[in-house]
Amino acid sequence: MFIESDMPDCFSRIYESENPTVSARELHEKLHIDSNFTTWFKRMCEYGFEEGKDFFPKLEESTGGRPSKEFEIQIDMAKQICMLQRSPEGKQIRQYFIDLEKAWNTPEQIFARALKMADKTIESLKKDNAVLME
Repeated sequence: MFIESDMPDCFSRIYESENPTVSARELHEKLHIDSNFTTWFKRMCEYGFEEGKDFFPKLEESTGGRPSKEFEIQIDMAKQICMLQRSPEGKQIRQYFIDLEKAWNTPEQIFARALKMADKTIESLKKDNAVLME
C-alpha cells in the first residue's frame, strides 16, 4: 500500500505502514549522487542507521539477471540523509518530507488512521466470534 502524494513530484510513492517509508534508490537518484547506489547506501548506514528499524531490505524482481537489493527507508532516515547531503536537492527534498509530515499529522489524517485501525480490530473480533459460535 502506498500514499499518492499531492506534494510536488518528489517521489513516485511513499509506502504506508505504521511509519511511512520511501525507496532509498529513488532518494539516491533525486539527490543526484555521483557514487553508485550500493556504495552510497553503505556509507549512509555508517551514520548509525539500523536495519529493521530505520531501513528494510527487499529484493526487486529480476529482469534477466539476479534481483537487485532495494531498501525502503523510514522518512526520518531520509530527512537525516538529506541534511547530510547539504545540496539544493537535499534541501528541497528535506522540505518535501517536512511538508509530508505536517500533512500526515493533521487531525483528519490521524482520525482516518485511527478509524482504519478500529475497523481492522472489529473485523478481527468478528472472525474470532464466528469461530467461537461454531
